[in-house]
Amino acid sequence: MVKFPGFHIILYSIEAFGLLNIYKLFIFALSKIYNSINYYTNYVFKKEMSGIDSIVKKFDEFENAMSEGLPKVDQRLIIDMLHRMKRDASPMYTIEIFLKEEPNTDDIKSIITEGLGVMPALYDHGTHIVVAHRFNLQMLEYISNNLNVEKIRGTFTGAGRGASIGPVFERDDRPDY
Repeated sequence: MVKFPGFHIILYSIEAFGLLNIYKLFIFALSKIYNSINYYTNYVFKKEMSGIDSIVKKFDEFENAMSEGLPKVDQRLIIDMLHRMKRDASPMYTIEIFLKEEPNTDDIKSIITEGLGVMPALYDHGTHIVVAHRFNLQMLEYISNNLNVEKIRGTFTGAGRGASIGPVFERDDRPDY
């Protein structure tokens, strides 16, 4: 085989030129992939995320509506009651009412008996009232508006067949959420 002087330099130049083109092609392909990922991140995923954003926004509005409409009622109780009211207009709950100050117990008993038709159980000198009854949001509003209420909490006790489980909550339990 005949060797030409400087031939190896030409081969290295061709290899270098070929690698450079391959490198440029690789960078070009990477930029296209990056642009595709960027497109999906900025447009497609954000379009899908707009549904999530809408849910979060509407939930915030719902929480504000609960705070304005029934400010003294535990929000978890309202949400639980709304879910259960889809199947039963007045589900059975044990409702606990915490009053701001010691009341006239005869007045409390008459307000609850006349409004709900049940006799309440009184604890802590009448400042902690427990009522087992079929409840709806209007009844919670009635209690909230007619008594010196600090807060109202509750526990689902069954679909009309449940009995009172007695007091469960304490006045100083942590607040909603």
